[in-house]
Parts: sequence; structure tokens; C-alpha cells
Amino acid sequence: MSQHITVRGFVATDPTIRNAQAGFPVGNFRLAATDRRFDREQNAWVDGNTNWFTVNLFRSLAQNAFTSLQKGQPVVVTGRLKVRPWETEERSGTAVEIEADTIGHDLSLGTATFQRSSGRPGEVAAGAAEAGTGPVGSDGPNEEAFDRETGELLGHEVAGARAAEGAEGSETGEDSADSPALSAA
Repeated sequence: MSQHITVRGFVATDPTIRNAQAGFPVGNFRLAATDRRFDREQNAWVDGNTNWFTVNLFRSLAQNAFTSLQKGQPVVVTGRLKVRPWETEERSGTAVEIEADTIGHDLSLGTATFQRSSGRPGEVAAGAAEAGTGPVGSDGPNEEAFDRETGELLGHEVAGARAAEGAEGSETGEDSADSPALSAA
């Protein structure tokens, strides 16, 4: 069964990312979506049942989700619902998955800053994986080469330059609150 759906919920696990055999990035995370309703008898909001989904991600969406999402953040996911039975020797069950087309932070609960990805996603991932400096390697991401705050891919020279900049800022007593970018906001 496959239907297009939109689900609002919370990221329940940090996104993972790896290379598929075909060479493109794939990833996933768990999503928890709990219904809330106002109970007039209690005069309060109450939680209903929680639905759990595995959200599957491909190519640039996998890379961007790995960079942008963290456990506990509210998101809105749109994609195709896949409900499949599974079975092992000891157990059986039903897998409920969303093959995501788009994901965004739920801005009714907070703010976010958008930054467009640079370059063509396939080229960035392939080149970075070959060099061993990108977000996607054969054994998974190299988080040191990935700035989770800005989403930038960091090469060894860039990472070294950022470390030096951070050291200079700490030597002069500067902190991020005093930076011109934040002061102008």
C-alpha cells in the first residue's frame, strides 16, 4: 500500500546516513506523532495515541536532514506511506514507513534559519566520499567534516581554519554574543 501523506511530529532519533550500493546517500530517522486534543471535562490538553514512523531519506534530502535535524525537534514530513508486514523466526509485525519527499521544521513551535545547499548534491557527496572528508563515507558520515550548525561541508583546510579562528576568538575574549552578525540582528 502506498499513499501520499503529511505527518507532524517530533524527531525521535538522530538521523543516520550512509552510502547505498549504487553510491548515493540514504538515511533515516524515527518520527513520533502524538495526537493532542482538548478535554473539556479536565479543561486541559491531553495526549492521545502515539504513532511511530520510520522516515526514509534519499540523496540530498538525506544529507540535508542529517545536517539539519536533531532528536527532539518538531518537524513536518511529506511523502509516501508504506505499510509492510515483516516476519522473523521469533517475531512478526508491521513496518510503517514514510519515503520522504520533503521535511521541514514545524515553525508553529519555534524558528529556523534556511541555508541553501551549495553545489550539486550528487557531485558533493561523491567527491567528498572519495576524499574521505564529506558527510558520506563508506562507513557513514565523517562528522568532523560537517558543521551541524551551519550545514557546511568542511574540508581539512577549512576545518583547520575554523579551529584557528575559534582559538583567536577565545584568546581575545570574544564570544558569539559579541559578534557583529548577532549584534546586527
